[in-house]
Amino acid sequence: MATLAERRSLEPWQDPKAVPYLRIDRVTKKFGDVYAVDDVSLEIFQGEFFSLLGSSGCGKSTLLRMLAGLEYPSAGRIYIDGVDVTDVPAYSRPVNMMFQSYALFPHMSVEQNVEFGLKQDRMPRRERGERVGEMLDLLKITELRKRRPDQLSGGQRQRVALARSLAKHPKLLLLDEPLGALDKRLRENTQFELVNLQERLGITFVTVTHDQEEAMTMSTRIAVMDAGQIMQVDTPTAIYEFPTCRLVAEFIGSINLFEGKVVATEGNQVLVETRVGRPMRMRAFHPMVLGTPVTVAVRPEKMRLCADFRDDGVNQLKGRVEDIAYLGDVSIYRIRVGDGALVEMTLTNVQPRTEQALTWEQEVAIEWSPTSGVVLTE
Repeated sequence: MATLAERRSLEPWQDPKAVPYLRIDRVTKKFGDVYAVDDVSLEIFQGEFFSLLGSSGCGKSTLLRMLAGLEYPSAGRIYIDGVDVTDVPAYSRPVNMMFQSYALFPHMSVEQNVEFGLKQDRMPRRERGERVGEMLDLLKITELRKRRPDQLSGGQRQRVALARSLAKHPKLLLLDEPLGALDKRLRENTQFELVNLQERLGITFVTVTHDQEEAMTMSTRIAVMDAGQIMQVDTPTAIYEFPTCRLVAEFIGSINLFEGKVVATEGNQVLVETRVGRPMRMRAFHPMVLGTPVTVAVRPEKMRLCADFRDDGVNQLKGRVEDIAYLGDVSIYRIRVGDGALVEMTLTNVQPRTEQALTWEQEVAIEWSPTSGVVLTE
């Protein structure tokens, strides 16, 4: 088992002595009267694969463009490796950006596209050739070097764009929806390839995405954004298991939400009287005042079929199966409970079966443990 020191060497954001590689200090960007980014502060460390995650219009792409120098903040400062780059133009920053469209030059070959930025920097021809060869080999596209972009598949164009972005050995690589143009299977494979590549190079990656699975798969940490603000910054595990507000809980994965109020406290647990008519006992991470309005949040996979339903039991519900979705590895069941609310439960299909574990209109009882969810006050 890794020691605390070893874990912290992998998680610098937990070390108060660690110096951030990228620091965003109270950055705001206004377009007219609209706040695209609103007083955002963020610290990203050397070697991180950091994701800005949110729905369209949340401000994540605007923030990325300010890091690239394609937009300038209305207020606040941006520091890279301790240097204030807020007013530094894009071409003078130690940053490269890979665009969603890949932005390859259609009249150039693959190797010419990769070489373009090096030519602009007036790198000697011999060094350019060596660097281009290194990048083509790294991305496994050497055999494509003479082709033009219109002769490549989507995945191959993505690799060329990435090779071009990496060729200048940037200190910081920004990726704007880098896998958005790929089909599902290729996107899943490329996620792991990107992570492995980033680990080998040690370059700090900051990516923008609206795809939750993509962010969860690739990131060391995720910042969930909404309306120009950061709602939560944490590791993928913490964001999924311990969301700090309702918006984050609903945005990341599926979740069941039960509104109610705190009626009792018992050690580090609270008893919540809910609108579904059943009490719920849940773990609380901080003291709560009696009568506080709260929302109990429980993921569908944390629920299980109840073998012993009790009339006075907590964290138990009865209902009728209304919808079933068979996804191969799992089945999703939507259960209509007493007050008319729909509760979602996920069961893993461990054994091959020709029929569902449950069927439509079947009456079921479900339950979960006090540590299977969180209690939200926002």
